[in-house]
Amino acid sequence: MNQTQQTQESIDLCAANWVARMIDGGLNDAEQKALDAWLAQSRSHQQAFADANHALAMMDASLFSDGVNAAQSSMHEADRQNAEIRPFPVITGKGKKPPRTGIGKWAAIAMAACLLIALFSGRVLMGDPALVWGADYHTAPGEIRAITLDDGSKITLGPDSAIDVKFSEQERRIEIFTGLVDFQAVPMENAGDRPFVVSTGDGIARALGTRFVIDKFDDYASVSVLQHNVKVSLTNGAPPTKSLVLSPNEAVRYSRYSLEDIYPVNSDRVLSWQKGKQIFDRVALREVVAEFSRYQHGKILIANEAVARKRVSGVFDMSDPQVGLDLIATELSIRKVSITPLLTFLY
Repeated sequence: MNQTQQTQESIDLCAANWVARMIDGGLNDAEQKALDAWLAQSRSHQQAFADANHALAMMDASLFSDGVNAAQSSMHEADRQNAEIRPFPVITGKGKKPPRTGIGKWAAIAMAACLLIALFSGRVLMGDPALVWGADYHTAPGEIRAITLDDGSKITLGPDSAIDVKFSEQERRIEIFTGLVDFQAVPMENAGDRPFVVSTGDGIARALGTRFVIDKFDDYASVSVLQHNVKVSLTNGAPPTKSLVLSPNEAVRYSRYSLEDIYPVNSDRVLSWQKGKQIFDRVALREVVAEFSRYQHGKILIANEAVARKRVSGVFDMSDPQVGLDLIATELSIRKVSITPLLTFLY
């Protein structure tokens, strides 16, 4: 991230903070003076603040649109929770506040904070173009792509995925920037004794056999083995510090500093995305949303932690992710609000 991007993030975060304060009772005199001074500092501050208020107005207007269309599904609710909403902390005041309608104060505060954070994380809400520009192979949201590498290995890129291929005389290395990838690696003895290694930044998977799937998100990744064995190691930016070997129908999840316990997997479930389906069994909503986000442009945001922890089970057709989100909202007794086709809230 360059300095310009960092500066814009800081500006948008400040705008988010001001709008969140204004929603919760408005600003007192001292806060209003501080806001006026901040706005007077630059036109970029004024533009960020105007964008924030415009986005909030769209959010309010959308709350009065027609409700979602329910559809029948085999999905069932798991762990229905009735926890109260606990929003981001904000400062209260008694001054001016932007007009609001329709939803409770705390839900609005949380949604506004999420909304404005989304503005700086991708102002056009279309993902990170740097990942695409720097990748040898990539897919668009909803796209699946089959590729044959120079050594004859076959890979299938899931939706919204990006990888680099770095083959040398010593090894065959793949770097996953983001996304879901099915690897069918040619064995070492048929590739000049070069190991087949896949890196996600926080860890590496070394193929001791042929087929495995890696699913990489921002803060964690998982490796699922379908044929033969795969050695998974943490790197922490240095030589491997911890490792284990997975057998067929085994998987492991890891993050920068944690290699979790091995758990069983089913090949049909692991590969369901190649048939346009996603299968979940008591999976946290935040992880379900991360998968759904790969099938559409824009952002799907969860406004509070209580909702993010709710569990989802079911089989979903990913040809229309919004239908699946409608079903999830109905079954979990939560609300779904779409603000333009590029931004959806669950709260």
